[in-house]
Amino acid sequence: MTDCTAPLIDRCLERYIQGTLPESDARKFEEHYFDCPACLAQVEALQAVAQQMGSKPLQPRRAPIPWPVRVAVPAAIAAGLVLAFIGFHPWRQPEQQISRADLRDGNLNLSLDKTGQLHGADGLPKKDRDALQAALATGRLEASFPSDLAASQAETMLGNTAAASPFQVISPVDRVVSDDRPAFAWQSMPGATGYRVRVYAGGYRKVAESPTLHGLNWPCPVALARGQNYTWTVTATSSTGEVRTPAPPQPEAVFQVMGSAPAAGIESALRGPANGHLLLAVLYAKAGAVDDAGEQLDLLAKENPNSPIVARLKSSLNQATPSPIKTKAAQ
Repeated sequence: MTDCTAPLIDRCLERYIQGTLPESDARKFEEHYFDCPACLAQVEALQAVAQQMGSKPLQPRRAPIPWPVRVAVPAAIAAGLVLAFIGFHPWRQPEQQISRADLRDGNLNLSLDKTGQLHGADGLPKKDRDALQAALATGRLEASFPSDLAASQAETMLGNTAAASPFQVISPVDRVVSDDRPAFAWQSMPGATGYRVRVYAGGYRKVAESPTLHGLNWPCPVALARGQNYTWTVTATSSTGEVRTPAPPQPEAVFQVMGSAPAAGIESALRGPANGHLLLAVLYAKAGAVDDAGEQLDLLAKENPNSPIVARLKSSLNQATPSPIKTKAAQ
């Protein structure tokens, strides 16, 4: 007998190895497989796998009957049984932790083998290697967006309901910026002859003001304190007067300058021998600078067209990025 058509092997094998088969069923199964060379071979193969993985498989109550001629199980079948058992077993690591990933990142060739080990970043500090390994293994960037900026989206400036502004600020709004001299951008207003930008620290203390501008952007000429929140406005001048945005009841245009510690870490990575886009994306995201992280992922995508791991990283960053601010009526 080389094949077994008894339903016991499909119904009882896994539970028998794990020791969860009821006593009466276990005895019936033993009586069968001790007399069936095909089933006996499967039981022995899975018991060996369980022992190698640190489990304690159920031991039979009696020794198997010696067979003068043991039916050989082909190597391919035995390998299939082992793989099937490992795939079923609850000890299996999550698929995302053991999948393979390969990326070209500047002068680095990063790879994650099936055991989850990172290769190609040996020259980096351990904390950076760990960050890269986590990003490749999970396909996610952990963005740490400041809670006070997220809360600001729901807030409304004091004032009475007014007509919508004919132009809007663009950036930075509800974002962490890595540069302590950020560049401000806004929409054009029909009929405007000039614009003036004002930047305020806490308590509406003005810390920077532009001259009259004729373009739609302005780089701040003074360094803003790191780790602090700021608000800003743009006032447009026309033949009919001045229009300021944002203005009540619009939410304030709030941004935060990245703190000193994460900024220093990013600066160190930029000066390092392997300032890859993935590492910078990880560091920017962790500091809450999601726009900068997104720019790094776009550059990484150009080096790795159609890469599924880059696509997953970008998707995770988009999910962590707060939606644009919304205006609501003043209370």
